[in-house]
Amino acid sequence: MNGRTTQRRTARWRQETRDATLDLYDLRDVRATDMSTAAVVILLVLLVPMIGILAWMVVLASVIKIPAGTLGLVLKNGKATEHSLPPGRHWVPLLRKTMVVEYPSVEMAYRAGQDASSAASQLDRTGPSLSCALGDRALAEVAYTVRYAIIPERLRTVHERFGPEGVDGLVRDESGRAISRALSDPAITVESLFGRDRSDTEARLGQAVTAALEEHGIRVAGFVLGPVDLGRTGEVIQATVRATFELALEEAEAATRIARAQNDGRLEQQITTLSEDAWRYRETDLWRDLVQRSDGVQVGRRRPGYGPGRLGLTVREDTPANEPAAADQPTTTEPQ
Repeated sequence: MNGRTTQRRTARWRQETRDATLDLYDLRDVRATDMSTAAVVILLVLLVPMIGILAWMVVLASVIKIPAGTLGLVLKNGKATEHSLPPGRHWVPLLRKTMVVEYPSVEMAYRAGQDASSAASQLDRTGPSLSCALGDRALAEVAYTVRYAIIPERLRTVHERFGPEGVDGLVRDESGRAISRALSDPAITVESLFGRDRSDTEARLGQAVTAALEEHGIRVAGFVLGPVDLGRTGEVIQATVRATFELALEEAEAATRIARAQNDGRLEQQITTLSEDAWRYRETDLWRDLVQRSDGVQVGRRRPGYGPGRLGLTVREDTPANEPAAADQPTTTEPQ
């Protein structure tokens, strides 16, 4: 009996020990589960904002803003694509290794024959006048203005051949070459730069410049032919024009000079008699002649009562530098 009782107690004790161990394990599992849940919650609380911030940064970096007045050319791995971006916001994935190069989309201007200080804005470029020969071999310095813009569909070609810094040089060189070729046509002479022929010449040059630049992806918005310096040929032309007007002036003043000579002839007798009224009659003409001869002429006033009448003039003309004045000659003369 005692042996069976001992066995029962031992078995019961083992069962109780086993149950207690299981309860302890269950309690540990419950606590571990609670701790893992809390850790997950804490981890989520920390990671979710970080992931959101990182995603927001990626989104912001992928959104590219093209400023007004510019075009954006998309480059993938450093190579230009056919995708051009107009002004505004655009989505360009950051993970695709892309970048955007900006080009002006508005009209620009190149002005030949002006200084760099005369540029109104950064979109205006200046350069020297174009030296060329006309069809009749006359030399000319031509000033002109070209207004141009980049063709968006040809932006890739412009980027691959010239780049952002080479557009101005392209316009300068190609426009100068086209104008030189057009002006060297035997049909273009000095007369083509004046009068109605000038408008035809300007239109012809504009067409030549437009055709030359469109081949390279540049659209010409306007062409203006500026002043043309013909050098000594221009001086001859101006002298011929002045001679025509000077001849007309001489013919217009001929009647006045004849009338003045007749009046002087009638006044000869009165002047020889030292009549004061005659001198006063000629006073206005004398002053006008002196004003017209103001270069190298000094006018002074003699003391009252000296010489014929009371006008009293002292006239002295400067002696040229290569002709020394005689020391014994008087420097004053009386009006005659």
